[in-house]
Amino acid sequence: MGVLSVNARGFGFVTVPDGKDIFIPLENLSTGMDGDTVSTEIIREVPGKKRVGRILKVIEPSQSDIVGIFHKKGDAAYVVPNDERITRPLEIAPDRLKPERSRLDARGKGRKPKEGELVVVRRDAWDDPSKNPLGRIVEILGDPNDPGMDRCIVAKSKGLRIAFPKAVQDAVKKLSAPNMRTERKRREDLRDWMCFTIDSESAQDFDDAVSLVQLDNGLFELGVHIADVSHYVREGSALDKEALERGTSVYFVDEVIPMLPEKLSNDLCSLKEKKDRFTFSVIMQIDSRGTVRDYRITESIIRSRKRFTYQEVEEIIQGREDPHGKTIHLMMMLSLVLRRAREEMGSIDFDVPVPVISLDANGIPYEVRPSERRDANRLIEEFMLAANRTVARHMAGSARVRSGDGKGKPPPFIYRVHEKPDENEARAFLDLLARLGIQYKIPGDLVPDDFRKILDIIENLDFKAFAEKVALRSMTKAVYSTENIGHFGLAFDAYTHFTSPIRRYPDLIVHRLLKKYLTGSSPGDFPSVKALEKICEACSRLESRAIDAEREYTKIKAMRFLSGKVGETYKGVIAGITSFGIFVELTHYLIEGLVHISEMKDDRYVFDKDNYTLTGKSKGKVYRLGDRVQVTIKNVSMEERKANFTLNGIIEST
Repeated sequence: MGVLSVNARGFGFVTVPDGKDIFIPLENLSTGMDGDTVSTEIIREVPGKKRVGRILKVIEPSQSDIVGIFHKKGDAAYVVPNDERITRPLEIAPDRLKPERSRLDARGKGRKPKEGELVVVRRDAWDDPSKNPLGRIVEILGDPNDPGMDRCIVAKSKGLRIAFPKAVQDAVKKLSAPNMRTERKRREDLRDWMCFTIDSESAQDFDDAVSLVQLDNGLFELGVHIADVSHYVREGSALDKEALERGTSVYFVDEVIPMLPEKLSNDLCSLKEKKDRFTFSVIMQIDSRGTVRDYRITESIIRSRKRFTYQEVEEIIQGREDPHGKTIHLMMMLSLVLRRAREEMGSIDFDVPVPVISLDANGIPYEVRPSERRDANRLIEEFMLAANRTVARHMAGSARVRSGDGKGKPPPFIYRVHEKPDENEARAFLDLLARLGIQYKIPGDLVPDDFRKILDIIENLDFKAFAEKVALRSMTKAVYSTENIGHFGLAFDAYTHFTSPIRRYPDLIVHRLLKKYLTGSSPGDFPSVKALEKICEACSRLESRAIDAEREYTKIKAMRFLSGKVGETYKGVIAGITSFGIFVELTHYLIEGLVHISEMKDDRYVFDKDNYTLTGKSKGKVYRLGDRVQVTIKNVSMEERKANFTLNGIIEST
C-alpha cells in the first residue's frame, strides 16, 4: 500500500513507506488518481530499473477538490479538469449540478453552472475504469477569463487558503509595536552596525539583513540577521496554528499567498530601512579559505541602513559608485571564497534557468525570458547557506547545547536533509549522458563531486540546461527531518533552514528551539522528537504542494502567452519522448509543448522505451532526447493547459 503520484505525461509512481517506488504505466492506473492511497501488484522487476506495477484498488481517495471547465451536451454534463494529471472528464448527474450549500458564494447561489464556466468538483465513487469517474459540483467560480481567476484556479485545486480566518485576523489586530526599552536589556544591540537588506525589486517582506567587516586579525566577520518572527508568533496561538496549516508562503508570478498576515510579514517583522527590528543573528568569523573559525548565535536588535535591490548591488559590483560600495565589494569577495570552499567539498551548484513572466495590469503576460542568476543573487545565497550550516552544526555537534543526559546527545531539532540519489536513477542519468556523447564512469559510490564534475563538463554545451534538468530529476527531494543524515547536494554534514521564518514554518520552529537551548532550558522543556517529526512531515508535504501550485500558475501564464504566438516558428530542444510523441522545450521561452505522433507524417515512428527514441520505420530517421529542433506553434488549449507544436525538422542531433 502506498500513495499514488501521477505525472502530467500519464504515468504514475506509488511511494511505498518501506521500499522503493513502483512505476505505474498509464494503462495500469485503473481508477487511481493523484494523491490516492492505493494497493498495488508488482508485475515486472527489471534489474537496475524501478519495479513496474498496477493499481489493484483505491484504499482511500484523495480529498483534494478538482477544478475544471463545465460542459453540457444534451442531457449529459461533465467537467474537464484543469489538472493535466487527471486525464478523464468527470460526469455530473442531474441531481449533482447545484453547488453544496456549505460552499456557496454570491456567484453560485441557487443556480446550476453554465457552459464554459469554471467549477469546483468533488469526486464520487469510481470503481469501473472503463467508465468516467462521477462527481458533484461544490462551487461555481465563474468565467475562466475573469481577472484574478488564474490564482483562484490554482488555490482551489491545491487546497490553498487565501483569506485568513477570523481568529487570526482578531489576533493580528491586537499586535502592537514591542517595548524596545525592555528588549534592549536582554538582546545584543547591533543598531550601530552597517546592516542592509538585498532583495528583489518587488519584495515586500525583508526577513534577512547582512553585515560584514574585516577584523584586525584578517578574518571576515559576517553577520546574518534574521527577522525574529517567534517574538510575535507564540507557540499554540491562532497565528501559530494557521502558519502550520499553510507551512510556507506560495509565490506566484505577480503575487503571493503569505504564510503570515501582512501586518507581520510586511510590517512588524520586516527589516525595513531605518527601522529598529528584533532579529536572531548568526555572527561568523571566517578565514580566507571560507572556514568558519568562530561564531555566536544571539537574539539582537538591528536597524537596516539601506534597502538594496539585486539590480542595484549588481551595478555596484560592476563598478557603479555608492557610499556602501566598499562593503559590497568585500561581500562579493567573501561570497566567492565561500563558493570556492563549497566546490572543493563537492557541493553541487545547479543553475537551471526558469521562465520569468512579465504581466500587465490585468494579469496578461506580455514577455517571457529565461531567468538570470547574477552575482548579487549568489552573494546572498552563499551568506544564507553559511548561516544555515553554522546553526545546524551548532545543534548537531556543539558541546554548548548538550541535552544534559550525560551521553552528549544533541537535543531534538529540525534539519534540512537530502539523501543520495537512488542508484537506478543515477545510472539512468549516466546512460542518458552516454547517449548524448558524454562518457562518465563512477568507480565506487556516487558522491556529490561526481555531479559537480558532470556539470563542469556540460557547462558550455548546447544541451546544458536540458542535462541539468535531467540531473535534478534524478536526485531525491530535500525534506525536513529530526534525524541529521546530512545534505547530499550541498555536501554538508549538517544543514537546516533558519533564514526565512516569515515565509517558512520550519525556520520559525528552529528559532524557537534555539531560544530554548541558548537560554539553558532544562531537558524537560524540550519538545519530543515525535512532535517534531510530525511537523517535519507536514512541512515537507506542504512545501511540495506549494511548489506544485507555483509551477501550475506559471504554466497557466505561459500558455496564455503562447496562445498569442500561434503560427510562429521557434528553436527548441527535445525534453521528453513517449509513444504518443515528443515534448519540445522552446529555447528562448523555456516553455514546453507536444509534437503529437500524428503530426509526424513523413514516416511511421516506433518508440524505444529503453533508449527514449522515436525511429522512422521506413527512412530510419531517429529523434533523441536533447536533439535541437525547429517547431511551429500549432494551437494552445487553455482548458487543457497544453501547447501543440508541428515539427519542422532537426537542427542538430545528439
